[in-house]
Amino acid sequence: MSKLNLKDIKQRLIEERELLIQKLNDNDLSIDDSETPDPVDLAVRNYSKNVMLAVSENESRQLAMIDQALRRLEDDEYGPCQNCGEAINPKRLAAIPWARFCLNCQELQERGQLDEE
Repeated sequence: MSKLNLKDIKQRLIEERELLIQKLNDNDLSIDDSETPDPVDLAVRNYSKNVMLAVSENESRQLAMIDQALRRLEDDEYGPCQNCGEAINPKRLAAIPWARFCLNCQELQERGQLDEE
């Protein structure tokens, strides 16, 4: 990969990281217990809180993957698949710059057939 391309990828990762941190900081998962809502309101609040918690967990996982990608960039280990060692398609990295696996290994990982470290 060219240095310019890696520079652009690093900038995109940093921008995505900042957006995720902002989203995580803006999520307020507290519930106002000052009033006793009726059971339907309470169920809606709990459901909403669970949805926001799931979203926060996904964003936290994505943030960790972005941090890992930034470390791989700094260590000159960015680009090869972390399973098979083959180069990850540049179009895949352009779409998902935090990708760790080539498409074939990603499919294995999603099916649970890939041992992760």
